[in-house]
Amino acid sequence: MSTKSQFLFIRGRPATGKITVARIIEKELGWKVFWLHELKNTVVDIVKEHRIPRLMDDLTASILRFIMDRGDNVIFVRPSPDKETVNAITNLVSSYEDYGISVFRLTASYDNLLERATSRDDEYRIRTKEELDGYIQSREEAVVEGEYIIVTDSKTPRQVADEIIAIIRKDI
Repeated sequence: MSTKSQFLFIRGRPATGKITVARIIEKELGWKVFWLHELKNTVVDIVKEHRIPRLMDDLTASILRFIMDRGDNVIFVRPSPDKETVNAITNLVSSYEDYGISVFRLTASYDNLLERATSRDDEYRIRTKEELDGYIQSREEAVVEGEYIIVTDSKTPRQVADEIIAIIRKDI
């Protein structure tokens, strides 16, 4: 068993259940979930409102460095469909010798994504078919070498979390 700290990167399109799965893993393993969108009423809202993605990435990197400098195990959640963003995060984590990283991409069929997105009753950015279609058309989902791909169709968030936990425990 490794003594390295662990960095779990969960990515995927909206409505794949990333946050719910991450919260289950957080409770199970005691790792801290970092999801930039949790930082409400801050600079993050300004960045989102003005759509400044590079600044968002700079904020993310700074906060992740702070967390990793403490040696905390971390679960990072982000849609991150583009290869550039995924590579930037994996390169950042790889620069820390005391960290191991596992990247998981959650995926689901379009019908399941649409059903989940339109049935949401809380504050999510994508809640309609038009918003989901626009997101998918504007962001091609990159395949990243070495990532684990988990299809969430017909699985509960608990089942997906258990699958991820089993893989993590095997890897470390």
